[in-house]
Amino acid sequence: MDIKTPDVKFKNVSYNDSSFQEWVNHLGQEIDQKTHHLCLFLGLYEPNKKQALKQIESKLNREVQIIDTDKLVTEIESETFKNLDELFNSLNQSDDIIYLDHGDRLCGTYTGFTRSRVKYATPQERYFLKKVKAFNGLVIVDVDEFSDADTTLRRAAKSIVSFNLPDSKWKRFIWHLKNFSPNGYDLRSKRPDAYGESYA
Repeated sequence: MDIKTPDVKFKNVSYNDSSFQEWVNHLGQEIDQKTHHLCLFLGLYEPNKKQALKQIESKLNREVQIIDTDKLVTEIESETFKNLDELFNSLNQSDDIIYLDHGDRLCGTYTGFTRSRVKYATPQERYFLKKVKAFNGLVIVDVDEFSDADTTLRRAAKSIVSFNLPDSKWKRFIWHLKNFSPNGYDLRSKRPDAYGESYA
């Protein structure tokens, strides 16, 4: 069972405009209400994600606890459920900001051999959402590809923050250079039309 679809006011926040600061201010007011808040960080540009976390830490006066999702999610459902149980049982309610790196591992999968862009939530993802609903605090799921965040995760999120690549050609060049390896680098596909303007 999915988390009830929340208000859409902060479903289209961009780090590059005033909507981000408005959202941070909202978090400052909401965080003491003893409720869960699931946020998605979507996009590739890591420098701005790090700056965003610093701003949130400062506003909420709480530390960020970074969790590697790769270590939580396995192909064995029961193993993933156990890992999620242990993680959330170890957390102090509301005391930390939980940041799930490589969050695409939680996202749904395509089924069959169709060309559909629609992903379907996995049992692991649905179980994760149940754990979030019972957690009184801020949980941020970091997903690099806009298209990897499936409908179930987007619907459950109270806020979605986009991190587009910078307009500056020089900054974009430096970023691509840092992410290039001798074995080549996948520059990722463009953001699907269903989710708005391309970020690449």
